Amino acid sequence: MLVKLLLLRLRGGVRHRLQELNTLRGLLFLCVTVAVIVLLMKQAALPANPLGGSVQEGPEQLREQLARLMPAGLLAACLLTVFTSSGPAIHFSPAEINLLFSGPFSRRALLLYKMCFYAFGALLSSLLITLLVPALTHTLPAAFLGAFLTLMFIQLFSAVIGLLGQLLAGYCYVPLRRSHAIMLLAAVIAGLAWYFSASDNGLSAALTLFPSSLIGTVVLAPFEVFVHIFLAPSIYPELLGWATLGLAINIGLLAIIILLDRHSYEASIAASLKLHKRWIRARRSGLLWGAQPVVVHSSRPPPVAGGSGPVAWRQLLTALRTYSKALLVFMAVAVLAGPLLVIAAAEISVWSRIGFVFFVAVYVLPRTLVFDFRSDLENMENFKALPVSSWKLVAGQLAVPVLLTSLVELLLLCSAAIFLDAAPRTIVISLAAFIVPFNMLLYALENTFFLLFPTPLVPVGRVDFDFLGRTMVEFAVKTTLLISGCGLAAAAGMLVLKATERSWLAFAVVAWFSLLVIALLTVPVLSWAFKRFNVSRY
Repeated sequence: MLVKLLLLRLRGGVRHRLQELNTLRGLLFLCVTVAVIVLLMKQAALPANPLGGSVQEGPEQLREQLARLMPAGLLAACLLTVFTSSGPAIHFSPAEINLLFSGPFSRRALLLYKMCFYAFGALLSSLLITLLVPALTHTLPAAFLGAFLTLMFIQLFSAVIGLLGQLLAGYCYVPLRRSHAIMLLAAVIAGLAWYFSASDNGLSAALTLFPSSLIGTVVLAPFEVFVHIFLAPSIYPELLGWATLGLAINIGLLAIIILLDRHSYEASIAASLKLHKRWIRARRSGLLWGAQPVVVHSSRPPPVAGGSGPVAWRQLLTALRTYSKALLVFMAVAVLAGPLLVIAAAEISVWSRIGFVFFVAVYVLPRTLVFDFRSDLENMENFKALPVSSWKLVAGQLAVPVLLTSLVELLLLCSAAIFLDAAPRTIVISLAAFIVPFNMLLYALENTFFLLFPTPLVPVGRVDFDFLGRTMVEFAVKTTLLISGCGLAAAAGMLVLKATERSWLAFAVVAWFSLLVIALLTVPVLSWAFKRFNVSRY
């Protein structure tokens, strides 16, 4: 019966996605999604794939680089999954709790049913990964099987840590009840033990030697298995042998989940219901991290600042109380960027690093730290009724996300600058001065697009072509506008540079003020979008 239910749910999901194609918008967004995937496939098929390294390197060198970097990357993915998890380890919807839990099904059967559902999503993701990395693997079956087993390992690993956290909730002191606290404590202990036993040549040398150290070898050993699966040169015996070992690891994690779930049954039900309510709010508001009821209380009176102060104060309290986990995760990643640069700088091309940083700064951070108009869709009628001019309201909405995002990016640049030479360090420090005006322009564009075209910021399902296509179009348009704004600021600086006989200080000052002016010019546009927003339609 559970197998039939699983097949019916999958068929219903496919039917729902096909219904989206009945509209012109759905077809257009599908075409955009397919076009982007095809372009990525053609780019990835090149031996000189920019995702791998320098242009001169061939497929074998790229695979060697991937073999050195992938274990640490998988470890980071597992840690991020654990730290950013916002619900129970294994989530059941209220309908599943009401219908299946009272049915003639054992708890083990329900867990296997849920894991099969997760596995289907991993299959789709693995298929996409296989299409995008043909130049990095020897065979397509190895790429597909390696991606699938790796994704399932990350899912099962995070579930084990989550269940451990639920199990310890009734036996440990409050600070240790959280699963991410367990991971943090283990990481700190392991890091200290490794550092004091590492090389005496300084932190940079120790970081470089970490993968080959005893602690690094032990920590990265499980991830090495999945790297061997992904890079297996032949079906037999390499792929078959390593895949069997990887499958055994996943089965072992599944057995641990079944064992731990016996002791956290009631806690899992309560957490599932709580997560379901949060997902309902996420679907309604279009947010994931901020999908919680926001009731802000403060013992301190907010600053007035002409009407912008109370709005900014409210958003700051909301960010610190609702988004604190996301902020801590991003700050930790930013601080670790420098050490990771020491380990991987020689393996990753400059353009790949620049593209990754740009993607994080332009897409990931604004989509996660959304304490502005995008998190207040349900409160727009209240903002409309405030006796505050629109531009002051806009200033209050933008102040907090701009400053907190700038803080995360500043930590990133400082972490990288510590491990760089003098000349690159000067360039990185100089870029720090442009963070605030750049983020002002970025968040003004984000909120302007949202007020003109209000759409959810989270997908309806795992395969949401409407969401994917819309996201790609928005990202392309915003990237074009951002690059144009930065280009105009740089052009103004170049004119001054030529007029002052190559004074780089004058170039920086003029470029900074030009970028600030361009960012400030978007405030009236955002104010107009706010005035134009029709509350009755949403």
